[in-house]
Amino acid sequence: ARLCAIPGPRATMISSRAARARVLPATLPRVAEAVEALRREKVIGVPTDTIYGLAASACSEKGIQRLYEAKQRAYHVPLAVCVGEASDVSKYADVAHLNPGLLEELLPGPVTLLLRKKTDDNPLSKALNPDAALVGVRVPDSEFIRAVSRAYGHAIALTSANQSGQPSTLAVEEFEHLWSECACVFDGGRIAATRSGSTIVDLSVPGEFSVKRAGEACEAIQETLRRYGIERKRVPGEGE
Repeated sequence: ARLCAIPGPRATMISSRAARARVLPATLPRVAEAVEALRREKVIGVPTDTIYGLAASACSEKGIQRLYEAKQRAYHVPLAVCVGEASDVSKYADVAHLNPGLLEELLPGPVTLLLRKKTDDNPLSKALNPDAALVGVRVPDSEFIRAVSRAYGHAIALTSANQSGQPSTLAVEEFEHLWSECACVFDGGRIAATRSGSTIVDLSVPGEFSVKRAGEACEAIQETLRRYGIERKRVPGEGE
């Protein structure tokens, strides 16, 4: 019978070095490398304002497929998208019913806004949440990912940097097992947050909102919405 070779210390060290070579500082001089990876339809690891994320081009079917494979996530579970500015949200989602100034007050911030997808001239890949009428949009309060989004010029598909069902991550070392799935991992240091992720708010219906996940800054986000005359709709099973 053929025996499988057990990697020796040197092979393990080389493998570790190769993985570590993918880790780069999340600084503005590294933005071009992140953008190049997105253009090559690769997955990257990035810091946000709440947790670390895995990202790929939201306009690339191959990039989206690689993101699901890296995450080991079922394809029917939707992905959010990240853009660089509040003014970019209208490129991908219907915001006509929202009061002027609301997006600019909420974004950038630790919130994912569920809005109806634009049906005309939407540059998002048809592979992104094909059965969903809504799309979750983020503008994280994190300069690196916003700079990447601005330089790339398109939406970025974004999900948490962990395998499905596992805890969210606050440092790159916590998802080291996923580094091999990434073209690059950008290290922004440890994120000062609670692992709860962004608060997810459905704003698709005029005049009302519902909280789909209570994450960071949930109460402050709701207070902002109320100040703009949007009332909370409570639904069965909604997070408190």
